[in-house]
Amino acid sequence: MPSSPSGSTKTRPSVFEEFETGSFWSCRQLNKWMLVIVTLGAGIALGADIIIELFSVDEDGFPVELALVGALSIACVLLLWICVTYAAAAAAFVLLLALFVEGTVLGVLVALLITGLTAQTSTKKFRRGTLAVMLLWSVLLGATMDEGLLGLGVGAAVAAGVLCAYGLGDAFRRATNASLQSRRDLEEAEQRHRESVSAERKSIAQDLHDVVAHDITIIAMQSRAAQLEDTPKAYQDAVSVIGDASRAALKDMRRVLTLLNPERGQALERQNGQSHASASELDVRRGLDLFTERLESLGLTVEKQVTGDIGSLSRSVGAALYRILQECTTNAAKYADEATAVRLELTVAEEVSLEVINPVGTGRRAKHWSSSGAGLIGVRDRAAAFGGSTTYGIDRDGSWRISITGMKSA
Repeated sequence: MPSSPSGSTKTRPSVFEEFETGSFWSCRQLNKWMLVIVTLGAGIALGADIIIELFSVDEDGFPVELALVGALSIACVLLLWICVTYAAAAAAFVLLLALFVEGTVLGVLVALLITGLTAQTSTKKFRRGTLAVMLLWSVLLGATMDEGLLGLGVGAAVAAGVLCAYGLGDAFRRATNASLQSRRDLEEAEQRHRESVSAERKSIAQDLHDVVAHDITIIAMQSRAAQLEDTPKAYQDAVSVIGDASRAALKDMRRVLTLLNPERGQALERQNGQSHASASELDVRRGLDLFTERLESLGLTVEKQVTGDIGSLSRSVGAALYRILQECTTNAAKYADEATAVRLELTVAEEVSLEVINPVGTGRRAKHWSSSGAGLIGVRDRAAAFGGSTTYGIDRDGSWRISITGMKSA
């Protein structure tokens, strides 16, 4: 595997971090079923307050003030459907009015409700601010009662309820964060899996292209060369090269297909008593000798220059260079005329550079081939996987030049 680029990678903030960095008024939306239940509960509490007020004393008339505060409380509850923090701000005003109105069932319910919901859905500053306001309201509620001892008990009870509501909402918030984080982690893992599958398919497609393009090109060129010379020796030599190229193509195809079906590939290996997925078979030294021999068998002259220690290359880099050389020599076999020179320069140090130059033919050999560009894309991608860059095109001398620089050697 290619090494990751140096330097620290910026990690995505967690769900908790993203949530807490929101603005003061930001909040999560409540579940719709919870909103329905809360709205119905507030309506029932308002009705209970009005009924208690109507039958608790000998006064006549409808409790208008209580009904007004209740209506405002219901409006705050309905505001929860839009934004919890806006509802909390409106509830603070309503609870202040409720201190001067007899009947406290709905006011206490609103205080507990708003405290719990802000603890569940709002950021740290807002939920803690809301908790402080509700605790202060609990103290003021007790202070407004005529009987001091009763007021002290009511205030303490409401304050305890507010703290319990805050703790419950805080627990729900933490559970929500954990659930959302798990969901995100799963989605990211699935995305990474899809990307790895896509990358693997792309790699397999490149290998298939390299195998088929190179070996079939060699087979086709040998057949054409034998037909042109039309001598027994030419046919004999062509048959020998075609046989070697066919066996190499078959072995490479099995290696690639093993990646697609590992169980079938292992069965074939056991049946044949050999491994088709050995990375050593893609050794760049073996490739240099093999591809040079194949080009020379087509009547081309190969000028090869290797600088540095090839043995210092990692197996993955060596395999990538093997495939890059395979594509470069395939191009030379297609488009260079006979009796022309192909120059190959490989330099191995901390970074690896490779350059392949071949004249562009104008004879019958070049006219029989067309290019899809897939091979050059594969060369570029393989080099880029190890930090290298690729340039290619016709140079000033009219030769086709492929140059790879900056590949990591390990």
